[in-house]
Amino acid sequence: MAVATAESQSVERGYQRLSSLFRPTLTEGNSCHRCKAQVYHAEKIGPVHEVVFHRNCFKCVVCGQFLTIKNYFSNQTDASDREVYCGTHVPRIGGTHIDERAMGIKNAINSQNVYKKMSKKMNSEVRLAGTLRKPNYNYEAVAIKRATTVPKTQDYVAERATAESLHKGVDIDANALYIKGPIEAQLLRQGYQRKLDKHHYPPNIYKKRKKLIEEQRRLEAEYKREEDRLLDEFQNERKQEKRRLSAELQHEWESRLKELTEKFDKEFGQKKKKMKDSERKQMTIHFENKKREIEVVIQEKKKKKQETMTLRLKEKEQKKTATMVARQSRQMLEILAQKQDELKQELKQEMAAESKVEGGTPNGETEEIEEAMEALEIIPVAPTEIPSPHPPSCRKKDLYVDPSQFNDIDEQTIKVAENEQPTYTDLVQQLTENLVTDLEKARAIYRWVTVKDLNVMEFEESIETDTPMGLLRGIKYGTETYHVLFMRLCSYAGLHCEEIKGHSKSVGYEPGMKIKPDQFQNTWNAVLIDGDWRLVQCNWGARHLVLNKDKKSKDKPKPKSKDQIRYQYDEHYFLTDPDEFIQEFWAADQKWQLLESPITLEEFEALPFVRSIFFHYGMRFEKSLTAVLETSEKGGTEVKIKIPEEFENDLVFYYQMRYADKEKRQEATYKGANLERFVFQTMLDNTVMFSIHVPAVGEYFFEVFANKIEESSRLINAEETTGTSISPFRLKCTCKFKVVCNSLSGKMYPLPDCASGEWGPKKAYRHFGLKVLQTRPGKSPKSRSSPDSSEGDRMSDSGSSSGDDPPENPKAGILNVDDTLDIKLKMPRPLHVVAKLKMNNVDTKTLDTFISTKVEKDIIHITGTLPQVGQYGLDIYGRPKEAGENTTLSHAMKYLINCLKVANPVELPKTIEKQQSTIKKEKWGPQPTFESLGIKAVSPKDPKITLTDVNTCTIEIQVPDDVIVTHQFFREPDTDVKDNIAKLPEKGGTIKYHIDLPQTGNYMLSLFGRRKEEDEMPNIYNYLIVYRKPGDTNGPQQKEERRGSSIFKKGFFKKSEKK
Repeated sequence: MAVATAESQSVERGYQRLSSLFRPTLTEGNSCHRCKAQVYHAEKIGPVHEVVFHRNCFKCVVCGQFLTIKNYFSNQTDASDREVYCGTHVPRIGGTHIDERAMGIKNAINSQNVYKKMSKKMNSEVRLAGTLRKPNYNYEAVAIKRATTVPKTQDYVAERATAESLHKGVDIDANALYIKGPIEAQLLRQGYQRKLDKHHYPPNIYKKRKKLIEEQRRLEAEYKREEDRLLDEFQNERKQEKRRLSAELQHEWESRLKELTEKFDKEFGQKKKKMKDSERKQMTIHFENKKREIEVVIQEKKKKKQETMTLRLKEKEQKKTATMVARQSRQMLEILAQKQDELKQELKQEMAAESKVEGGTPNGETEEIEEAMEALEIIPVAPTEIPSPHPPSCRKKDLYVDPSQFNDIDEQTIKVAENEQPTYTDLVQQLTENLVTDLEKARAIYRWVTVKDLNVMEFEESIETDTPMGLLRGIKYGTETYHVLFMRLCSYAGLHCEEIKGHSKSVGYEPGMKIKPDQFQNTWNAVLIDGDWRLVQCNWGARHLVLNKDKKSKDKPKPKSKDQIRYQYDEHYFLTDPDEFIQEFWAADQKWQLLESPITLEEFEALPFVRSIFFHYGMRFEKSLTAVLETSEKGGTEVKIKIPEEFENDLVFYYQMRYADKEKRQEATYKGANLERFVFQTMLDNTVMFSIHVPAVGEYFFEVFANKIEESSRLINAEETTGTSISPFRLKCTCKFKVVCNSLSGKMYPLPDCASGEWGPKKAYRHFGLKVLQTRPGKSPKSRSSPDSSEGDRMSDSGSSSGDDPPENPKAGILNVDDTLDIKLKMPRPLHVVAKLKMNNVDTKTLDTFISTKVEKDIIHITGTLPQVGQYGLDIYGRPKEAGENTTLSHAMKYLINCLKVANPVELPKTIEKQQSTIKKEKWGPQPTFESLGIKAVSPKDPKITLTDVNTCTIEIQVPDDVIVTHQFFREPDTDVKDNIAKLPEKGGTIKYHIDLPQTGNYMLSLFGRRKEEDEMPNIYNYLIVYRKPGDTNGPQQKEERRGSSIFKKGFFKKSEKK
């Protein structure tokens, strides 16, 4: 009867789902199913279950988590339920109906029948000697109880009660022989089956672990109440600070307005009888202008004070939150450790008692107990046994060689991160339930924190603390950071974690800077893994790329599917070795540097500036370097980086050099030549060398970039690559230095203006697979010196090569030749090749006639006859033969050629490199006669004025008694707006111009002046006033230099006036 009822219910549910396809559309139409209000198209989601929702109403009916069409769930137990649910709270159908015909139960029942035949003394209540107890089969049997205890709606509760009454009276229960063990194991598998399914606990141990988790939930609820009180305290303090600030600024506004009113009343009273209507109007305008100026000043002051107040409060709140979480974490670990010991003792006693009843052997008993104790250890290290900070016993590579061994954990963690959890206990259980080791648990937590983009999460104005989003409400209020969250989650996973404070070489830091106590502050974590403290920096490890790009455009829509989001993180900052971590982070408490010999802050500042990619690819400096490199007398220094041999042909390097002086930071040239032309980069086997020769005395920043080459940037094998040109790819900062030149003897000339980057044949082999067969430059005795050495030091001291040098030697990037050049290359696929000869101060087209390229089968033959002695650059470009003529040629390689002797010199026309002038003729501001007249611009100091919030301004100048000043006021292009300016002379030679602009645009106020005894009145000062609406970035200022009819190009800067 029970089976028939269950089957009929299943058929009924299926019928309801099928029949729903043919139901007429509901009459609700455009009414929201949740709030019953009108739904407009722009805010509509659905139809879902034949109803529609507002976007803000489309959330889980149980917990209120916001949902999308991609992640909502429907009631699986009631087809008529039109509500939506999250993955946690959706009512689900339990396991399949299990009755006496189910596999396992049928065998158990048959076994009972066999035993009945063997014994006639059966009693259903008491098991007598020589008898077997007949099992009961009722509602509590098998998995029926579990199927009906899954969260369901109220309608389904009635079904559960009906099923319970139907099953009562059947005579087999869950404790029947051969049923209890298999059923509990089945429940365990069904409840905890994952792709990452490595470990299952026996049922008795699982129950003990469940008690620990329940204790954890109790502690979390207690801690959440404490955190709620702290957040309320923070909010109240913020409100009080805002009220205090508003009152303070309001008082200042009233005081300044009172002073202005009294001053205006006094001036108005003195001039009232003699004042004309126009002057009265101008004074009124002046008063209103001053009032607006004060208002703008107060608003700006309020904005700045609010920012300062917010930063101060946030720092204070983060410190309090971190202290609270650290205390809670310690308490949780201590209490759970005590509870764990209690449960261990209980389990030990139970197993010992069971072993006595079954007559087990002592050895077997001991082994089973040890295994059970190990399985019950959620807290592997008791708080009383925590080791003090010390250098790790092994390196990170000894813990794991390749991050790919965590692929299963990482994939599972990303799935967990895509959903929301209502409590930290639930979150940590989902992350670590099938993980056994400390390393695996720490990995899962680290990946969750780095995957979860906490900085861009959107929160509702009011968040319930017991909802999934309420779990991370500290992120919304700015009171919790990555490292605090990591420490909190570690405590829930039974891991000991500490917060470490210090300084870092973060954004804004440059080599050679001195770190002050309040600068470059940073915080990170140390987590205890297998008895060793390991360093973790979650904030720096988090990388989030949308649509595979780092930069997000405001105009681009958000990705529509999760498949378009690629999560990327930095492996280096997970369990980083202390000797590598110290390169970027310095712990104020020296014991947490975890070094054999801790270093001081000054020693930390002197360390080279390096980034994670430096360690990711196993790079190291050939010799010990400091952050500041001092040059030789000739302005030279060098940086050499060793890389592992397996990356020799896979890593691409680049560099940049710029001025360290703040006033020159935007400049990238020296006398028209790019600063990068004063650096020679080449590669010798697995050593990258940068030879730097600065052009002048001063300070520079030298930065090295690197990354692994992408396959799209290789054009070696036509069958393996489909591209026709080398695609650009992203290089990352590897290291940075400050180069200081205190004195310089001689003159340094830049390298020929070739393609930027690496010199020598390594690049050609890496990108094109080209091999050098021959570099036969001709005979050049080693003792011979360059005839043009009087011109200055050339950048050829990085090495040289004769014709006998091995082709793979990077010094072949520099060739010393006489007269001719002869190079042969072997190519792996047909290429179209072009060679270009470069020389300073000589046009490239002029040199084209002195170089030729021939391709015969798979050999590229480049020959040349050099016209003069001197230094040349040889650029070689290529593209696949099958590519079209419109395909861009990609740079393959370049040589630096020193021509030491020429039999028949050819005169070449010289060109002068264009120098970027730093002096710009300025028509705004003071003109040549301004200072000679003794006039001073009081306010504003800048002749270019931009107005956005107000349309008025005041200009004040100081004029001597013997000087006459007049003015002209125009709006572009040539509109006279003299009625919108008032000239008000005051005592002491002060003249104020009050300006009221009628509309947006460009305005020019031109002042003319002369002494009383002079006739000519030249232009002495020009103001440019740009008035545009707020948010108008394409204001009229950009047009003022382009319009042909503009007043700013007219010649009225000269004006004469007779006495």
